[in-house]
Amino acid sequence: MLEVKEISKNFGEFKAIDQLSFNVKIGDVMGFLGPNGAGKTTSMRVITGYLNSDHGSIKINNKDINVDPIYTKSTIGYLPEGVPLYLDFSPYLYLDYVCQVREIKNSKNAIKKVISDLQLEDVKDVPIETLSKGFKRRVGIAQALIHNPKLLILDEPTDGLDPLQKFEVRKLIKKLSKTKAIIISTHILDEVPEVCNKCLIINNGQKIFEGTPNQLKKKIGKTLDEKFRKLVS
Repeated sequence: MLEVKEISKNFGEFKAIDQLSFNVKIGDVMGFLGPNGAGKTTSMRVITGYLNSDHGSIKINNKDINVDPIYTKSTIGYLPEGVPLYLDFSPYLYLDYVCQVREIKNSKNAIKKVISDLQLEDVKDVPIETLSKGFKRRVGIAQALIHNPKLLILDEPTDGLDPLQKFEVRKLIKKLSKTKAIIISTHILDEVPEVCNKCLIINNGQKIFEGTPNQLKKKIGKTLDEKFRKLVS
């Protein structure tokens, strides 16, 4: 599904990504981990085509994202860390706007489905600016899902959610992974074994671990926190 091969990205003399490679296929939920400044957000922006890499290649279903950017945008659903929301819109109007921009046919059914999946029925007609951080996050996830992408890239999808909302979003991610490839950037280490079947840890833009949560647990330490601290220290 997704093949990332030796990508690098520099900002002046600062190397944000350094020869990063990995693959994600349908059915994978990959936890993308690293300390602040490790290069996670830059990597996601490069993969989604918002930034160009200086080196390497990224392919989705064997199609280079720079050669066919229209296909890339139709295949990827992206939730950035601070998703831009039109705060004076209601969730329904905002999702309708996203449908228009993406030229989604049968938009009413698409909106109805994501509103149901993200449990937004009670607030769908309320101005976004009045919603809690958790509800705003759910609206952001809804826009990433609205066009039924095969690859989902979610930056801190449960940030700001209460425990029950986190449980519901994790359950939704597991359900979606049956037909999609999913990358989740998170600093919540407990989230990895809960929802991910593989994980990738980077530090200073370089890959320092790739494998399953169980493989990571066996590699270093007894807890995820211990493993993470040792790997990035």
